[in-house]
This record gives sequence, structure tokens and C-alpha cells, in this order.
Amino acid sequence: MSESVWRERFGAALEGAMARAEDAQRRRRLIACGFTANLDRVVAFDQDVADRLFVGRAVDVAGPRVTRAGDVDALLTGIAQCVACGEGCDFPVADPAVQDWLLGHVAGRVQIGGTGAQAAATLAALGFPALLHLTSRSPELIAALPGQERITIGSPDGLLPIAQGRDAAATMWHVVLEFAAGLRVPGPAAPAAPAANRVIVSYDPVNSAFVIDPGFDAALNDPGLDIRTLLISGFSQASARQTLERVLWDTAVALRIWRAVRPDLLVHLELGAMPDATAMLRILEVLHPLVGSIGLNIDELRQVLRALGMEMAPAGPKLAAQFRALAERFPAPRWSLHTRELCLTVTDGDAEAERDALLFGSLTAAARARLGDFPVVADLDAALAAGVPNAAGMALLCTLAIAGDGYGGDGLVATPGLCIDGTRASVGLGDSFTAGVLAGL
Repeated sequence: MSESVWRERFGAALEGAMARAEDAQRRRRLIACGFTANLDRVVAFDQDVADRLFVGRAVDVAGPRVTRAGDVDALLTGIAQCVACGEGCDFPVADPAVQDWLLGHVAGRVQIGGTGAQAAATLAALGFPALLHLTSRSPELIAALPGQERITIGSPDGLLPIAQGRDAAATMWHVVLEFAAGLRVPGPAAPAAPAANRVIVSYDPVNSAFVIDPGFDAALNDPGLDIRTLLISGFSQASARQTLERVLWDTAVALRIWRAVRPDLLVHLELGAMPDATAMLRILEVLHPLVGSIGLNIDELRQVLRALGMEMAPAGPKLAAQFRALAERFPAPRWSLHTRELCLTVTDGDAEAERDALLFGSLTAAARARLGDFPVVADLDAALAAGVPNAAGMALLCTLAIAGDGYGGDGLVATPGLCIDGTRASVGLGDSFTAGVLAGL
């Protein structure tokens, strides 16, 4: 399949999604997005910043893996270990003083954080009305949300504009350390990062023990509101196992009630990286019978497979087989994997609609990477003009025996990513991808 044909398909997917946005505005149809929200301080974690942060401290990247920090030395060791393996890590800290130390040593840009919040911001910027679940309504957090004219929150008395949701709640900050391939943290025999990625550090007592907002619950229980799609995410914040169990069962009960009100509700579960990968298996175990769609990225797939005693295969037919086996272990109508090179889905649904949704999601993520902010429609046009379908992704489609239309056998759908030179952001691209896909389904 030629690059020009895939470019045409990206364009057709964009055109179709924009028609859906106009229809959603006309019908006041909402995409509901939950559950966690915070503010990110996004740091360009380059060699200079790393050298300053680690000065005078020795870390051992070869020692036991640190997954939660109670002091600065443990924090730096955990960061160094994530960089050394080139994997994305969510890294909780147990002491607010440790987070304050890090905040005092790094500077960066501020953006809204949390998969649900970033998805809602993406949707709103592209013209899709969104219902947002908030765990905090601090003025700082509300101010960071773009597209507020299309974002609403629930209340016992009905929907409210997001701007009316401000209260005196504290702002939860997460520090996002974006690093490039080749970064080497100071320390004995510390290897260079084999791939670009990010480490998210947080002391967050709010999102780590979130409860479902009564207003959001009221909106999902109101049959008079047109809500056909629900994103659930943020479970990776609940790092304490007992808390995770409570959150999962609260969610399971809520999903049963919401689906009784809305039998056709598409519930999409987006996984997130966790310090303990067995917790990710627990999320899948409890929630997979209650959702219609499950999504994850390549780092999260690696974690889940390791928790099952498998090492992830290189991109190609063996990886596709591992992914399909995971989907069979935790069956849901749709499983989707997103990587830089390509997107891969196993679905019971319409293959053509799935292909176009994946393409629109990839285009949305590429536009955000190029812009460094949440894109509007014109930014997607510009990204498509500047980008090229990922050559490695197109080659992988051939190895997967994907036909020219993007469909394989047994419900397999795959599409190439979109390559953009001179990108300005890498954090949150998966969240914007997810938003684009849900808008297209």
C-alpha cells in the first residue's frame, strides 16, 4: 500500500470526524471522560538538567527496582532506572517533601494532566462536546483546560459549564520528566536511555484515592442526556492495593448501573503504567466483563506481558499473536494497541469504521506533537500536510498480512502512524490519540 493512499485515508478520516463533530454539536451529544485530573509540570529532562539534579548523589541503576520513593535518594534511583531502560514510568512518592524538593529543582511548562482531562480537552478543541469528571476543581486546574465552552461537568441539578466548577480544592501537581534516547544519568555504569520516554513523579493523595463524583454519576444516570461513549481511566493513580480494590469495585457497580440506563453505552478502559504490573492484571480481571473497549500503549503491553511471565516479542506477527492472546485472556469486543509506528486492534465491530477511527486518533496525536498543545481542526490539516505515514508501520502491515484496505483476518485492523519532524511535545499524545479514536468510533 502506497504512502499516497494512506495519506488520502488520513484525509478521509479527518473529513468524517469533522462531520461527526458537527452532528454532536447539533444533537448536544456528549463523550464522557473520567476519572482523574491534575496539573503537569512538563520538564525537558536533558543532560544538563540530569547533571544538576543528580549532582553529589550516587545511584545504582543495577540494584533492586525502586517503584515508590520515601526520600530523595530513592526518587533519583527510580528515575535513573526508568531512564536506563527507556520505559515510561509512573512513579509515586510517599512524602510531599520529596515532591517539593523535585519541584524546587526543575522548571517546565504547565498543562492539564490526567487521561480523562486531556481527552476532554482534546475533544473540546476539535469541536466535540465533553462531560468531564473532576477530582479537584481548583482555580489553577480549571484555568488550564482549553475549549471550556464545550466542556461541562455534572451536578445533582444538571449540567454546568466547567468554569462554574471552581472551588478551594488544592491543586495536585505531577512532574513529568521527558527524556530523549541517549540520555545518561550520573552514576556507576548507568547506560544511555535506549529510547525516548517520560517519567511521571507524583505525590497525589487526591487522585490516588479518587471517588466517583456524584454529579458525574447523576449525568450518566440521566436518560435525557445523549451520552453514548464513556472513557474510564486513572486507575494507575491508585497505587495502594487496598485502595485500588475499593476504586475498582466502586467503578464496577457504577458501570452496571450506567449501562442499565444506557444499554448501548460504549465504555472504553484505557490502561496506564503502574509500579506493580500485577495491579494492571487486577484492573483487567475486574473490569473487562463490563467494558466494550480496552486500550494500551506499547510500554503498558510490555508490563502486562511480563506480569504474565512473557517477554514482549519484536514488532511483527509474534507481537500480534501475543496481543491477540491477551485479548482472548480478558475478552472484550475491542482491544487496541497504539505505538509510534502503527496501531493494532482486534475488534468485533466494523473494520472500516475502526480503521478510520485509528487514523483520526493518530492524526490528532501527531498534530498535538507538532503544535505542543491541544490542536484545533486547522492544526490537523497542517499536520497531515507536513507529516508522512510511518514507513516502519507500513512495512509492519505487510509482515502482519494486512490487506491494502487495512484489514486482516479474524477482526484484526492495523494502520500506520503519522511521522512528524520537529515535534514539540511527547507527553499526553496517547491521551489525545484515545480522544480521537473515541470521537471516530
